[in-house]
Amino acid sequence: MIEIIATVALIFTISLVFSMFGKGGEELYLPVILTLLSISFYVAAGVSLFLILLQSISMIFVYSHKHKLVDWKLALLLAVVVGISSFLGGFVSASVSAIYLKITFAVFLLISAFLLFLNKTKEVKLGKFGVWHRRFSGGEYDVHIFYLVVPIAVAAFLAGMVGISGGGLIVPIAIILGGIPIRIAMGTNTFLVLASSSMGFLGHAVNGRVDWSLCIIAGVVIVAGSQIGSHLHAKIDEKNLRIGLAIILIFAALWMVVRTIV
Repeated sequence: MIEIIATVALIFTISLVFSMFGKGGEELYLPVILTLLSISFYVAAGVSLFLILLQSISMIFVYSHKHKLVDWKLALLLAVVVGISSFLGGFVSASVSAIYLKITFAVFLLISAFLLFLNKTKEVKLGKFGVWHRRFSGGEYDVHIFYLVVPIAVAAFLAGMVGISGGGLIVPIAIILGGIPIRIAMGTNTFLVLASSSMGFLGHAVNGRVDWSLCIIAGVVIVAGSQIGSHLHAKIDEKNLRIGLAIILIFAALWMVVRTIV
């Protein structure tokens, strides 16, 4: 019982903090569940994806209606790629050893953090094949779709396998390869998190790896934390958004490495 209470309390805190960065919090949900509860990696991954799914539903209304940072046309296009890839990753995860999934999880997060620390975007010239000129939220920007599709598909597949949404890598890919402004990338990512987590969860559920009682208990605090955090997003400047997210990713990766070795 104490383990459940501690897990729920940590999940609430993580939900609140990560919602401020337009993310689902998957980088820490999985390590927390594995550390405090005696369940398998596969079951923990299924629970993690369910929690991310609930949080993304809660967050998307705030980022879309309050902050107006979800570019829906772009989000719907990328969601098809993310959804299919995440489902396939979640479905095939049962055939992969848990230790390899943990290593993949840690490497995934470290790459995400490195890309964010680069703090660079790719120059994309209007008129070049594959460039989509977007007018959104009172501004304009160019996005190169063909630089995004394959890397995002790979990221979503791996994310679905290890029980996360992939936002930690999808956001840097969108910023660096696609040239998408960081706030729009984070806001649009809330919908991609929904597509990724729902399909990844379905892939795990098909194999019967879901603890519904834990999903329901933790799900209640997820919604509360995400609502509070997403309302605080606009109060953080872009530099701190980038640095804060990168630090969280590194911490989560190191945590999983320790869990794998010990």
